[in-house]
Amino acid sequence: MTVPSVLIFSEDATVTQALLGLMPPEATVLPLTDVATLRETLPAHENPLLVLYLTAQSETAVLTTVREHGRHATLVWVASSAPSTAQLNALLENNLQALLDYPFQEQTAREILATALTRAQRHASRQRLREHLTETNQKLNQRLQEINAIYVIGKSVTSSFDVDEILERIVNASVNLTQAEEGFILLTEGEKLYLRVAKNMQEDIAKRFCTEASDPIARQVIHSGKPTMLQRSTKIATGYVVRALLYVPIQAPGRGTLGVLAVVNLVHDQGFTEGHLFTLSAIADFAAIALENARLFSLMEAERSRLSAILEQAAEVILVTDTENHLWLWSHSAAAELGLMPEARGQKVETCIQNAYIRELFTRRNEEHAVLRAEIDMEDGRVFNAQLSPINHIGRVAVMQDITHLKELDRLKSEFVSTVSHDLRTPLTTIQGYIELLDRVGPLTAMQKDFINKALHSLSHITALISDLLDIGRIEAGYDLEMCPFRINEIIHQAIEAHMIQIEQARLSFFTEIADEPLWIMGNAQRMRQVLDNLISNAIKYNRVGGYVKVSARRDEEHLIVSVEDNGLGIPLKEQPKIFDRFYRVQRPETDDIRGTGLGLSIVKSVIEKHKGRIWVRSYPGKGSTFAFVLSLYTPPTPEAEGGPW
Repeated sequence: MTVPSVLIFSEDATVTQALLGLMPPEATVLPLTDVATLRETLPAHENPLLVLYLTAQSETAVLTTVREHGRHATLVWVASSAPSTAQLNALLENNLQALLDYPFQEQTAREILATALTRAQRHASRQRLREHLTETNQKLNQRLQEINAIYVIGKSVTSSFDVDEILERIVNASVNLTQAEEGFILLTEGEKLYLRVAKNMQEDIAKRFCTEASDPIARQVIHSGKPTMLQRSTKIATGYVVRALLYVPIQAPGRGTLGVLAVVNLVHDQGFTEGHLFTLSAIADFAAIALENARLFSLMEAERSRLSAILEQAAEVILVTDTENHLWLWSHSAAAELGLMPEARGQKVETCIQNAYIRELFTRRNEEHAVLRAEIDMEDGRVFNAQLSPINHIGRVAVMQDITHLKELDRLKSEFVSTVSHDLRTPLTTIQGYIELLDRVGPLTAMQKDFINKALHSLSHITALISDLLDIGRIEAGYDLEMCPFRINEIIHQAIEAHMIQIEQARLSFFTEIADEPLWIMGNAQRMRQVLDNLISNAIKYNRVGGYVKVSARRDEEHLIVSVEDNGLGIPLKEQPKIFDRFYRVQRPETDDIRGTGLGLSIVKSVIEKHKGRIWVRSYPGKGSTFAFVLSLYTPPTPEAEGGPW
């Protein structure tokens, strides 16, 4: 702890000498004999111990001098008599620490002066601490003001997507906060450096904006990614020689250094500080964020414009929703076909679209996030093919094409196939009858019998094919599809019972998991039986000895889910999208001997779709397949409906 200086003011040389003899040896003592010298000396000493011996003539002048210039001093009053109340109040006001009687008692006086010196030492320490705290608080307040200013600047620059406006705000703030004479921003484009914006720059320099600039220090900052602070004569991008400069990089995450934010002093020699570096670095970070936001916003606007142009020109009906089915974008065709007005933006599909089939498509459950497909019947009789595709974390897109003319062509084709198939049955039946009568007109050789069996087998295959073609034609044309309520439980049990002999012959295990409650649907019982027959038959044919077949039927809220599972041959993944196509059969060595027309699953799919349902497959080669379909459940209008025929 530093020992403070001791100042002795006395106009009596005898008193002064006596006091000098009483001072501790470590003290630095300075005798003073006149008020003018005291007035000059006090400010030059830091928290001194001031020992006063005053006469009546000098008392007022000395106390006034102490009050004006010695507030930081610690006082000891030396007097031959006790001070008056006025004197005591004046001394206490000026940090009086001790009273010393004159003439001195040596031991007592030494102790009093030593104690006063210790108190002055403590007073000096406290004073320095207060000054340090004051200075620290000032710095802290200044830093808080800088941080608050940086925060305000950050809000200002990040609230805009106009690059020129952002850069201008950044340069203005940088010059104001660092109290620099000039400021500017250099941005990179490829390997080139351009002066983009500046503050307080002369007009001839401002004309060079957006022209290539040469600044070795700026290039060093860009390549190193570190700031540079210099206080020497340096030539910069503007062509001027500056006395001090501070360059900080503008860095965007993932894109590297975009440019340099700079402040300079051209005239004053005052350099920049670490505080200025902190402030400018923070502003440069905001600048990088704002520039990146502006770039991304520009890209987004360009993409939005492109998307709007595509939607305007698209012939298809296109609807874009979020994950909650709020409608946000649509094509001009969608607006024309569905009567969508601008105020529909943000509304739910079921609120702003009247077509029941479209609303049902958007409300359909899609836990597997697959593309949903449906045919949409319009009020004017036209038919649209719709695909509803999920977009991760964004929403869904529905695209609808007018397929009315294709449906008409398909109807004509189906009628043609149905007519031809029907006309073929009569001659085929005749041929089959005559072949079966051949052995009645005479004995046949073994080879002839073999040929006849092969011909009958082929005729049987052709007849089955024609029957399936006729079925598909009738289903797609809507013939034999009268809909009425029925319990599918009974249909499932009938289909299972009809295949039990085949299951036993194939040496397979059989399991069921069918809900006990009545599962009512609105549909055609004959066609649903055909669906179950096809699925169970396939599970048997494409199985292996020792395998199993499992049929399940359960309620899932307002829907019915039926599945037929086996652990047989399975279907390769690349073949699965095609298995519902007409005449498509999986070509594998183990399936060559299995008879089929390739139309069974097409019939199943047609029937399910006519019932406004959906069918899918989950299969793994060598592990088996599960075919499942979902239909809407039907609520019987009265309890008596439970006693219906099914």
